[in-house]
Amino acid sequence: MVGALGSVATLVATGLEALKAGLAGATGLATDASDFENAGLLDPADLVVGGHEARGGDWAQAAEEYAQANGVLTREILDAAKPGLLAASADLRPGVTLNCGEAIRKLSPLAPDRDDLPLKEIVASLQRDWREFQARHRLDDVIVVNLASSEPDRSIPREFSYLESLAALLEENRKDLFPASVLYAYAAIDAGFPYVNFTASIGSSLPSLDDLAVRRGVPHCGRDGKTGETLVKTVLAPMFVGRNLRVLSWEGHNLLGNRDGQVLDAPENNRAKVKDKDRALRDILGDPATHSRVRIDYVPSLGDWKTAWDFIHFEGFLGARMSMQFIWQGCDSALAAPLVIDLVRLAELAHRGGEAGAMKHTGAFFKAPYGGGTHDFHAQMEALRAYAAEKRAAEARKPVRR
Repeated sequence: MVGALGSVATLVATGLEALKAGLAGATGLATDASDFENAGLLDPADLVVGGHEARGGDWAQAAEEYAQANGVLTREILDAAKPGLLAASADLRPGVTLNCGEAIRKLSPLAPDRDDLPLKEIVASLQRDWREFQARHRLDDVIVVNLASSEPDRSIPREFSYLESLAALLEENRKDLFPASVLYAYAAIDAGFPYVNFTASIGSSLPSLDDLAVRRGVPHCGRDGKTGETLVKTVLAPMFVGRNLRVLSWEGHNLLGNRDGQVLDAPENNRAKVKDKDRALRDILGDPATHSRVRIDYVPSLGDWKTAWDFIHFEGFLGARMSMQFIWQGCDSALAAPLVIDLVRLAELAHRGGEAGAMKHTGAFFKAPYGGGTHDFHAQMEALRAYAAEKRAAEARKPVRR
């Protein structure tokens, strides 16, 4: 996990220990639904965690800090998880923060030494970490998941569209052009490891990296996990379209106080996140005249408890103007962590099955899903269920071992 000591990664690591200890159920895990029974998914108990992190510390300490600030993790879970978290912390390695912006830099007192290396050496060092991790634990596969804070919004160089020109920029050591998320994505896919981009950062969303994924036989997916307000939007918006009710305005105001909120307080990081949240709604409504706006404000006292207020102004028969409002209050990382486990299970299954390129069936998990398609959550879930049905059928055709 990239951004391994952040709230989401900490809850992934702690949640897996809680599942293994029988102290947590599978609530929130989409892949634990009946649609996925006998589809060949690995058991979450078989997952081993490691990570890259720009800050110091360990997972046991991070879990304690999270519990003190936000609740959710009980003393029973913390005590049961501690041995496993301390053992897993031996697999934490220094991360990369190249071109991540000043807001992310402030979270790390010292710039990671890797940032000073030439680009090709950064890539090689990341790949070396993953291969050593795989060998040390005798793992069948390694899935790289980007859970770091969102990087600043930036224009993408035209050369990034083509694998050959992107590789040439790596050779030329154009460090001014490469954000950390692209380096992690390139390194993972080039090494033959599936990559999941749960952030709003560029990651593997480039056509060149999808090309590399196909060439290396690697599945990848993203981008920007859909966990709260945008999830509700992509459920509600199709209702207005289906009933031919014209949405005049849709205002969304998000308040959060965790490290992500702190990073998103910087305008350049905020733009990248807001763009994905607004695009999903506009694509569903399909009316350029609709006024829509998304705000994300940092409220330190809220911690990981995100609050979103949405106001929807719409027009019905005879021009009658009506409105709808909703408030979403949720524990941001507790919503995201099970989805990360879902995506790791799906990426491992796809890789084991010989799939390569964008995992289009995972669109329901993201605000800006790879491979295009609809943002309608209901349609996205139907595509995911159809994929699960194909996998169940494939499992059923396998000869029974005696």
